[in-house]
Amino acid sequence: MKAIRGLFPGRTLGATLSRFSNPHSTLMSASFSSGQANMNETKGVTDSRHDLEALNRFTSGRWLWNEGQQLACRYVKFDLSTLLQLAASAIGSKSCTQVLKISEGQYNKVFQLTMDDGREIIAKLPNPNAGRPHFTTASEVATMDFLRNVLNLPVPRVYAWSSRASQNPVGAEYILMEKQAGVVLTDVWDVIKGKQKVQILDQIVDIERRLAATTFSKFGSLYYKDDLPENSDPTSPQYRDSTGKEVQSETFGIGPTNHRSFFDFRRGELDIDCGPWSTVTEFMTAIARREIATAKSGLRYPLMPEGLFYGPRQYQPSLSKKLTALENYLKVAPHVLPENKATHASVLWHGDLHSHNIFVDPEDPGRIVGIIDWQSVSACPLFMQVGRPAFLDYNGPVPDGLGKVPLPPDFDSMDPEEQREAKELHRAQTLHNLYLVRCLQGNETVFQAIQGQNTLRHQVSVVPGLVLMDYEPLLNNLLRDVEKEWEQITAAGEDGSSSGTPFPLQFSKEEVEQQVQDGELWAQGVELMDAFVRDTGCFKHWDGRVSDGDYEKSRRELDEGVKRFLDRQARNYEEQREWLKALPFVD
Repeated sequence: MKAIRGLFPGRTLGATLSRFSNPHSTLMSASFSSGQANMNETKGVTDSRHDLEALNRFTSGRWLWNEGQQLACRYVKFDLSTLLQLAASAIGSKSCTQVLKISEGQYNKVFQLTMDDGREIIAKLPNPNAGRPHFTTASEVATMDFLRNVLNLPVPRVYAWSSRASQNPVGAEYILMEKQAGVVLTDVWDVIKGKQKVQILDQIVDIERRLAATTFSKFGSLYYKDDLPENSDPTSPQYRDSTGKEVQSETFGIGPTNHRSFFDFRRGELDIDCGPWSTVTEFMTAIARREIATAKSGLRYPLMPEGLFYGPRQYQPSLSKKLTALENYLKVAPHVLPENKATHASVLWHGDLHSHNIFVDPEDPGRIVGIIDWQSVSACPLFMQVGRPAFLDYNGPVPDGLGKVPLPPDFDSMDPEEQREAKELHRAQTLHNLYLVRCLQGNETVFQAIQGQNTLRHQVSVVPGLVLMDYEPLLNNLLRDVEKEWEQITAAGEDGSSSGTPFPLQFSKEEVEQQVQDGELWAQGVELMDAFVRDTGCFKHWDGRVSDGDYEKSRRELDEGVKRFLDRQARNYEEQREWLKALPFVD
């Protein structure tokens, strides 16, 4: 069985396609006072570093396929002059003298604004693909406030914000926040001492401990109460703080989820239940029904697929296969949740703790001073969110057990380059094990949730959320495994006796044969995709993004790779046409 890495597309791809690195954003700057930022004054500008209109566009790379759509969903039109005036006013400065575009990730424009008195703040404007208008920004601000002022986590302070683009003079949603002090962990990770890396790891474990200990009575996203929809439950939601005390919040409320899995890839256009939900079973049911609505609408995953399906002699996803698998899952869903109920708790979690989101003290780089990027963080079940923090990710096997990781037995006979690689893997595996040990010592529920990720009950709970990515053959395989273990799953009482609940599914011999065949073809498609990536060599990012400088070379490599693939896989002209239609990389 192929290992499952998580529920949500962005997170799953981040783990599945860890062979791709994130390209660094380019910097663009413009110098002027806030009163001078008039678009009419940019006529004749030829230097892109001073092209003010480029602040609206994505300028940090290109895409090898679907480029027009990718650029369109990252274009933000806004009144720069007004934004700068608001920013200066928010911190009591007279004017802004410089704008620096410092980051262009998937979902936001981020600018560093320097004032006339030398102070610097950050302006963050969500792209159209960031999530639902209003809710995404409103929730991010409330979440940052809660994390900073209730949980005392190192999160930037928000100075001013607006989640209503049509009601503010900027013409776009924005957040004005303090510039995070320190340096990004990326800049120092390779040069700091092992002891300092352990200190960083311990602080992350402590932050996660506080997050895991703060549990909510509902599943959804956090808002200020004034920003909740009018039809929301007016009851103040409870949360259990890190000391175990139940708190009735008068400031915050749990409302509809902003998790991107409910809005990415045009899902936001569908009429689906976005919560909030009172029980974990309601939440899991909503995920499956979301995937049912997605399948019925005909939406397909537009980025890099898990496998090359749809082509000649490959697995052929279909609406009926997706609906059957999901409807079958719904019949067993209440019974197959992970056995450890403590991991069902509704918690906030940072699902993308890579080294660009962690800031450390440059004078003491073993001390974390800030964590950024809390957009779309939602109160979801703990078991769906935990995992090794991304800054500890590495390419290589996971050690057996939690003991001391040894160097390879043939280390002394390796050449210098092989020894260097072996030492690098050894350090990464050692930190991986240490993270788990620290969780076991001080954050046991998180440790149990991580250890449970390879169990049947965990996998059959998370795979339904991946049906957009054609995971239904794996879901069917898991459901057949559930049938084999049904008596154990439904065992009741301390004596372990069966509850007598009959297995609600019936698979005919023909259905099982078809499911097994689909599963084999699905695995074949995954291997085909891996081989395609290795052969082509042009992929730098899981959505086809490359730097401007690499674009022409990568485009040629992709075209040549597709040609070699067709030569290998297509038996005739008709099969070539079928493959060209199936491959997502051919516009």
